[in-house]
Amino acid sequence: MKRNSYLIVLFILFWGFKPDKLPAQNVEAIGTLSTDTVVPGQQFGFELNMKVPENFQVKWPVFADTLSASIEIISRNTTETSAPDAEGNKILRQQFVLTTFDTGWAYLPGINIQFAPEGDTSFYLAQSNPLMLRVQPVSIDTTAVFKPIKDTEGIPLTFAEFFPWIIGSLGIAALIAGLIWLLRKRKPSAAAPKEVIKQGLPPHVIAIDQLEQLRLEKLWQQGQLKQYYTRLSDIIRMYIEAQFPVNAVEMTTHEILASLKPLDINDEAMNKLALTLELSDLVKFAKAQPTGMENDMSLNHLIDFVNESYGSSSAIKDGVIEKEIVS
Repeated sequence: MKRNSYLIVLFILFWGFKPDKLPAQNVEAIGTLSTDTVVPGQQFGFELNMKVPENFQVKWPVFADTLSASIEIISRNTTETSAPDAEGNKILRQQFVLTTFDTGWAYLPGINIQFAPEGDTSFYLAQSNPLMLRVQPVSIDTTAVFKPIKDTEGIPLTFAEFFPWIIGSLGIAALIAGLIWLLRKRKPSAAAPKEVIKQGLPPHVIAIDQLEQLRLEKLWQQGQLKQYYTRLSDIIRMYIEAQFPVNAVEMTTHEILASLKPLDINDEAMNKLALTLELSDLVKFAKAQPTGMENDMSLNHLIDFVNESYGSSSAIKDGVIEKEIVS
């Protein structure tokens, strides 16, 4: 009876460890170091391999910046998977460059890798073999003569270092060229044309001719209000200076009106002159914006003033003016 009990126990143990019941039957995780002895700060290689059947699923571990408390990861390659071998196994491999700065023995623990047979939702763990690394302190020969510190060596600049400066210089040059082109393309502000008093014509004829010419230029219709009122003011000032004993070109509006007051000019004509000169001052110096009707009316007021004033005073200058006026 006792013998039969032993047989039953052995049967159960044998059944529980049948090869087809073990998911890890062909799984193996191995870690290897490129050397077993280094000095502090020296870089060395580490390779992690795992062999599994080709139809197995594998969850490869994600590594941080260290493999242990004293071993740091400098760089790592991507995980590679080999083609299945004759036995139907594939090998997953990842290579690392490591370093350590402690002396003595550095411990590299086993690394857990998850795997599962195809279609299985339960994952198992395979652990690589732990490793030991000897870190020897750097030997110093205290009897040797100290050598002087070497000067720093200049490293020649590469094209990659020059390239940003080249691009920046070209960009600045293009910007300067663009600004120059824009400045040259800009139309110069319309300068008032020279108005030449024709020799032999009386001042009132010249003034009327210039005012009609100004009307045809349509400056205010093009938004050039200041130029328009500057021309109006200049034309009438030159007419007054040529027609009467008044230095109107150098006078203010108030001074012109005061100088003309003693002359025999009717009040309506004087009012038209005053309104136009005052509005002209507002446009030129206060940036006033008259209406289109006011713009036309200002020119008409000056034509009326010239027509009503040129023969009304005995103080008219003799002869005609023979000089150039620049408005």
